[in-house]
Order: sequence, then C-alpha cells, then structure tokens
Amino acid sequence: MIRRIVVMVFGFLIAVGVGAIFLFISALFDPATREAGFSAAMGGLFAFLEQDVPEAGLNDPFSTFGFIVWAIIIATCAAPLAVAALIGAIAGARSLIWYSGVSATLAGASPWIARAAMGLDRAREASPLELRIALLFFLTGAVAGAIYWRIAARA
Repeated sequence: MIRRIVVMVFGFLIAVGVGAIFLFISALFDPATREAGFSAAMGGLFAFLEQDVPEAGLNDPFSTFGFIVWAIIIATCAAPLAVAALIGAIAGARSLIWYSGVSATLAGASPWIARAAMGLDRAREASPLELRIALLFFLTGAVAGAIYWRIAARA
C-alpha cells in the first residue's frame, strides 16, 4: 500500500513537470500562442502590479511573474490530473483513455470553468485564438495524463 502511494505521488509529480515543460515549449513554438501568451502575461502582470501587489505585499516583480506561472501550471497541469488520478484510483480505472482523456478535457475546459466560476458573461463564447489556446491546454492535459498512466496507473 505504501509503495503504491509513493508510486502515485512520484507519477503525479513527474507528469505535472512534463506537462508544464510541454506547455511552455509548445506555446513558444506556436507564433500566435507565443504572441498572445506574451501579451496576456504582460497585461496580467501590469494589472496585478497595479491592483493586487500593494494589497498582498508582493513588491518583487519576479515573485509576481512566478505566481502567474504557478497559477497557469496548477490550472492546466496539476488540478485536472489530480481529479483524474483521484477518481481513477477510487474507481480502479487502469485505462490510458481515462487518465489522458479526463485530464485533457478538464485542462482544455479550464478557461471556461474559470469564467463560469467567476460568473462572467463570456463563459459560453470564444474567439479563434482562445480556441487555439484551449487546444494547447487540451494537449497538455493529454500529455500529463498519459505520463501519469505510464508511471502510476498501469499496475
């Protein structure tokens, strides 16, 4: 039992790391995503610096950028994989389709899940660029789920 838990935690950490690397490398290779990501990161950084930094006490721009990167990794790599891994472990699922598919679906839907959770009006519509970024998130979730399945769920 302890061995199984250690393997699951190790598989989760490796899968999230590989997913994060895949996300950033693939975002850099796609020109539209690279430009949109840079613009969004800069806009988010400046908005965060103007509004939330004085309230939160974060005065270092590097820590602010680190927080933004951390939030993206959690939303697209860790949280969807954690849901897939927990439900898969409880249900006894051992299929690549389960781990990769659920993680990919939740990661791809994360922008709309976040919008709906915040009650925004645009929770049902998307621009072509947003769909392209959602596809990137979907592929990231699929890679993370496949890596987790390969390490921890096959046994």
